[in-house]
Order: sequence, then C-alpha cells, then structure tokens
Amino acid sequence: MTTALKTIPGESGLPLIGHTLRFMRDCNQLFDEMYLKYGPVYYNRFLRAKVVHLFSPQANEFVLLDRDNNFSSRQAWNMSLKELFPNGLMLRDGDDHRFHRRLMGAPFKSSALQLYVRDMNPDIIQTIETWHDQGDFLFYPAIKQLTLDLASKIFIGETLRDDAHRINQAFVDLVAAALVVVRYPMFGNKYQKGLEGRALLEEYFGSRIRAKQRSNDTDMFAEISRAESDEGNGFSNQDIIDHMIFLMMAAHDTTTSSLSSVCYALAKNPVWQDKIRAEIDAIGTEHLLYQDMPNFEAAGLVLKESLRLYPPLPVIPRKALNDCEFEGYQINKGDMVNVSPSFTHRLPSIWSNPDAFDPERFNTERAEDRQHKHAWIPFGGGAHKCLGIKFAELQVKLVLFHLLKKYQLQVPDDYQMPYMPAPIGKPADMLPLRLIPLAGS
Repeated sequence: MTTALKTIPGESGLPLIGHTLRFMRDCNQLFDEMYLKYGPVYYNRFLRAKVVHLFSPQANEFVLLDRDNNFSSRQAWNMSLKELFPNGLMLRDGDDHRFHRRLMGAPFKSSALQLYVRDMNPDIIQTIETWHDQGDFLFYPAIKQLTLDLASKIFIGETLRDDAHRINQAFVDLVAAALVVVRYPMFGNKYQKGLEGRALLEEYFGSRIRAKQRSNDTDMFAEISRAESDEGNGFSNQDIIDHMIFLMMAAHDTTTSSLSSVCYALAKNPVWQDKIRAEIDAIGTEHLLYQDMPNFEAAGLVLKESLRLYPPLPVIPRKALNDCEFEGYQINKGDMVNVSPSFTHRLPSIWSNPDAFDPERFNTERAEDRQHKHAWIPFGGGAHKCLGIKFAELQVKLVLFHLLKKYQLQVPDDYQMPYMPAPIGKPADMLPLRLIPLAGS
C-alpha cells in the first residue's frame, strides 16, 4: 500500500506580489520567520510563482546533486536572468551544460591559475598604495573597482582605462535589473538600464572575438574564443559573448561581496589579522605565489567562515521538471524550488554557536563543515558547482596578503555592517573602513 505524500505547508502572502518585496528587503529575515512557522519545508509565492523552500543539508544534496534529473537550473534562472545573462553556464542543463563546462575548463586549470596569481600581484600592490591617504573610506566601491580591474586583465587581457566606468556601470545595471519587479523596459527604469548595459557589453566583446581567436594570448577571453572539443567543435560568437559577460559578472561582483565580508570580519576580529600577518611574515616574500597558497592557512579559514556568515548568493533556485518527493513531501512539476546557503550556514544542528565568527570551526580538528557534504555551499554543488571556486579563493588570498602587509583594518566597536543579502550580498552602507598604515609599510 502506497503512503500518501504530505502537502507542503506555507502561505501566498500579498495578492499578486506574494512575498516578493519582503524577499528583496531582507530575505534572511523572511526565511527565519517562515521556518519558525512551518519548519524546513514550506512554500510561499514570489509574484505568480509558487516557490518551495527546502532548508537542510539533506535538501541541498537532494536538489543540487539531482541524481534523478528532477530539476532545471536553466528554467529557474531564466525567470530573472534570461534577457540579462542568457546562456551563461549557470543557465544551461544536461548535455549542453556538460559540453560548455568541459570547454571552459582550460582557463581554470592549475597551470593557468599560476599565471593569474603571478600577474595579479603588481596590480593589487599598486592599487592598495593609492588608498593610504584616504583615511576613512568606503571599502565596497574601492574593492569593486579593484576586482573589475583584475578581471579585465585576467579575463580579457587588457586594461579598461577609459572604458572602465561605462563597463563597470553596465555590470552594475545588469545585476540591479536582475531582481526588479517590473520586467519591462520603459522610461529609463532599472530594467531598461540593464538591457542597455547588456547591449554595450555584447558590442564590447563581440568586436574583439576575431582578434582573440587569431592571437596567442593566454587570458580567459582568448582561451574561450579558441576552445575546441576533441571532435573540433567550438563556441559560436554568441556563446563566447554570453560566457564572457556571465564570467565577468561572477568574477567581480561575487568576489567583491566576499572580500567586503572578509574585511568586515577582520576589522571586527583583529586577532585574526595578527594570525594572517604571522603567516605573511613566515612566507617572507614581496609577492604571494601559487605555490605559497597552502601555507596561507589562516586566510583560508577566515574566507570560509566569512562565506558561511555572508554567502554572496542567499538562495540557489531550481525548477521541478517532474513530480517528485522529498522526505515524504510532494513536489509538483513546475514548482520553483529553493535551497539556501545563508540559512543552512546558520543551522545550530551543524554549527556550534552559529552566529559567532569562529574560523577555527573549519580546521581539521573540528571540521564542522564535514558533518554533511552539503552543509557549506557558498559555491553551490553538483554539476553546477561554481567553476571559478579556486580562482576566487586565490584572488581573495592575494588581496588579503597585500592589504594586511600594509594596513590594520578598523571599525568602531559598536559598528555592525548593515547587510543586503539579495540579489548579491553587499554592505548597504558601502562598508566604511579605517585603514591604519603599519610601521615600516
């Protein structure tokens, strides 16, 4: 006899808009409220879409590994990104996704990463030198500009110079447009600005493809432009444009989010600045090289803990392709399904004192993240796990190496970073930091 599946509890929220505005205002607060009322499996509505939330490491594994091919990443992300970031790697499924991911693997291999690390050192040093006269300054826009400059050099192989402002603004407008309620371009609204940013970037990359294909350049743009499978199949020009726009967004927006959270945490916990500096002194070089990274352990622990507390993406969406069930609950074909890094990362069943900043929870002795393979998921999981996870780690460590060699990071004792978790986590006040030059720096 077949046991009847349970109906998922939840609520629809306001007419027409559901919980959309509350999600945009503070999705984490909404998650906590819904969890207290309904538990780790519930639904609510965003605009006209029913969204099922599954909040546990087991749910993360069920959705992200997707062993039975029940879920689509493409159809989920297309709801907000189809016109803005069409056909990026995250917006592909199945064999199509596997083909594109395989071709894009070469620029992220260790041999390529070694060159990127070498080439980023001088640019980071030069930029950080310009911060010394600014005293109190807004860290978020400063680090955003740095990550854009680094992405342009490593991904595109050129300095943006006069194009920097308009290219950066195009990415800002694209990301802002991704979460607007009104998805129609009119009267210069955010959605129209996002589409205009997209058009600018398409022209920028499209006009450079032929030269990249003929070059011997080693930047990611060139590698992707020349990529071919064993059968001789490569990317179309539109594929190249789509991948470059998506990669540039991911590389500089999510890394900016991560570095802002890391540096806020370090300013609030200066003992960890001292631990990182001790490792910097032990490495004893002007530049941090790829082979030095295993000896930069404290920075790695701080990064992991900061990504636990402040993951760049608060939710990872999928769309159900089939009727299926999770722990006795019925999920219907067509349902949107969300798992949440930010919620899972604070579960007291996994993490001791989960609201506290405690990087030691990731060391080999405690290893709280290893209680379940999907307890810590800032980069997603399964077939769509972020391709650039290693690059992001290396870039954050490089910035910390040079920043903490030169400065002590400070915020007032009573300062708490006002955090906007969606669409990509960022400090609402742009994170005012005090950089105190160290003696001899």
